[in-house]
Amino acid sequence: MQDLQCDGYASLKQGFEVHIWNPGQGPAFQKTVSLLPGLDDSVRYLEFYHRCARPVLSGNFDNSFWSRTTLQMAFSEPAVRHALIALGYLHSTESGSLKHARSRFTAITESKTFLHHYNMSVKSLVDRMGQSNYKTEVGLVTCLLFVCMEFLRGNHQTAFTHLINGLNIITEREKKVRHDSVNSPLSSCSVDTSTTLTTFNISTLIEDELKPIFIRALTSAMLYGAVLDIRPYVTDLDLRHFEDLRFSNIREMELSAYEVRNHSILQSRYLGLKRHFYQVKVFTAKELGQKQLVLDCQQAWYAATEHYRNTHALTKSDELVIQALLIGHYITYIWLLCQLDPTAMAIDAYLDEFQTVLLYCERILDSMDLDTPQHAARFTFEISLIPALYSVALRCRCPVTRRKAVALLQRNPPREGLWDVATHLLVAKRVIEMEEVEVDERGWPVERTRLWNVGVNADMDRKGGFWAYFTPNEELKKTVEEGRPLSKAEFLHV
Repeated sequence: MQDLQCDGYASLKQGFEVHIWNPGQGPAFQKTVSLLPGLDDSVRYLEFYHRCARPVLSGNFDNSFWSRTTLQMAFSEPAVRHALIALGYLHSTESGSLKHARSRFTAITESKTFLHHYNMSVKSLVDRMGQSNYKTEVGLVTCLLFVCMEFLRGNHQTAFTHLINGLNIITEREKKVRHDSVNSPLSSCSVDTSTTLTTFNISTLIEDELKPIFIRALTSAMLYGAVLDIRPYVTDLDLRHFEDLRFSNIREMELSAYEVRNHSILQSRYLGLKRHFYQVKVFTAKELGQKQLVLDCQQAWYAATEHYRNTHALTKSDELVIQALLIGHYITYIWLLCQLDPTAMAIDAYLDEFQTVLLYCERILDSMDLDTPQHAARFTFEISLIPALYSVALRCRCPVTRRKAVALLQRNPPREGLWDVATHLLVAKRVIEMEEVEVDERGWPVERTRLWNVGVNADMDRKGGFWAYFTPNEELKKTVEEGRPLSKAEFLHV
């Protein structure tokens, strides 16, 4: 089966190059949608999306997209309609586990129903982009549905391609808006040059709903280890902006959280790659200054968040949403702060923060109905708990705290994008086993056995087998003459 290659979102109206799949290669609502042409029996998968998949996919910040935008657009846009049917079909046939998804994907045994509607969505979008009344929003909504489907199928490379294509559309549109505003002196519309957001003829759907989902998906991809150049999609940080932050609502808090979080992940990966691949021991003043800027902005965001919590009457639901944002803050902040520690022991100073992360994760898990069987796949598009719990299990030396993280993972929350519980639970247990082969008098792993990095190969085989790579911290102490740091590869099974 040929996989779908969408290299052509880059232009708003041209260059959409795809490889179409073919099977050889690889109630009131229902009454309403049944009036749409060309659906036949497939209407039941649109109904399934509406009744079963949509509530599972909807999160704190994207409920409007999954519950309203996609369904409204499906009535007038065939590309969105066929994509929703394909997504509804997937949700009705997938369990949610990465092992199940990869067993189908690697076996090249997709259903004709799924392939037909996926291909029809692509064809409809190509045709639509050639029409004079084509709207960018249609392409972006369809693109997000493609990303979601590929996440659910465990097809990470194609998912990342769709993700970058969507971000390219947004970036190109913003450049055009700036250009048009500069060349339209009679326009009374304003442009905020300090950010990629503008008030000039920009659809509120794109800025208020679609772009934030793309940015959050980018966070998920980077945390997962995707090798992406995200620099075109992030703006420069302004410390004064963050120091002056005063949130008027939780939505503003969320938007700024992901802005600074992506910078933190980007900076952590940059410094880590220089340490590992280029064996750099001393960093420049500019590099250290950029690291400190990101940390200062994160702290300023945290201060603004605490001010909001202390000055507003919050519901239990509000508090859980804020705690979910704080979980991401703590994990990325500690990661960047301790990235250059040559001992991998300085992280001990943040035991209280790790325990706070676990407290917040437990509260969120307690609020979820994990025991009731559901018809749709146990899968959500947004990341929330799994990356954080996995990070605590790997990074924290305290044996009690890291085992608490493992215990919370064992409660089996739904898969979050590509973040699968079974996979990361297995790796976390293996890391603890490897590090605690030698412990101090408290039972904490000693410096000699600490791991600096753990990599998980996303290309799981159909039987649940995958490669994991463990890099001892001692390896990073090698000089260039002694050779590159070596990782230990192990083949694991879920």
